[in-house]
Amino acid sequence: MEKLKITNLDAKKSFDVLFNPTEYTFEDASKWQEHGTAGGWKPELQYAGGDRRRLSMELFYDTYEQNQDVRLYTGKLSELLLVTVNKDNDGRRPPKLELSWGKKEGDTGFPFVCVLETLKQQFTLFTAEGKPVRAKCSVSFKEFVLPKEEQQREPRRQSYPEKTYTVREGDTLAGIAAALWKDPMKWRLLAKANGIRNPRILHAGQSLLVPAIE
Repeated sequence: MEKLKITNLDAKKSFDVLFNPTEYTFEDASKWQEHGTAGGWKPELQYAGGDRRRLSMELFYDTYEQNQDVRLYTGKLSELLLVTVNKDNDGRRPPKLELSWGKKEGDTGFPFVCVLETLKQQFTLFTAEGKPVRAKCSVSFKEFVLPKEEQQREPRRQSYPEKTYTVREGDTLAGIAAALWKDPMKWRLLAKANGIRNPRILHAGQSLLVPAIE
């Protein structure tokens, strides 16, 4: 039976779990922000990008029959939280990992490039001398994508050319800036480009010049 393999990509070392998990959970999420509108309208939702995936599972360890200290195996998980200098030269951090299990057939989620986010070790059986020989480890891994890799996967607009925008009922400069540039704090650029002294006064049908920005 093929075991779940955990590879430390920085140190180029791998190890198999002692027993395969009986289940695992992938979590996906999107980020949304609320932006207020004038006239008592309900806040408008603006998409602020996707969140990194999380993979969580429970791993079982039992070394009773071998009369071994189970921490010899659970300690390999603990080492994945240690901060070291890494080969990507992006500072000191815990290692980047790859989880692989079975053959890749379509979008199975594996291999999963990630970091170990949380680890909980629970020891449940001991010898007469107090040596732990059974444990449950709850682990959570977070997807690791470097900025350059993320841009290659999902190219993003790097500049916004000049254009016009027609004001709708309930619009605010902050809400318009959030919709155009994903940054409500850029409302001052709209105010300056259109000579608006009071950003709270906008009229439906009003045409705004949207300046070009990088």
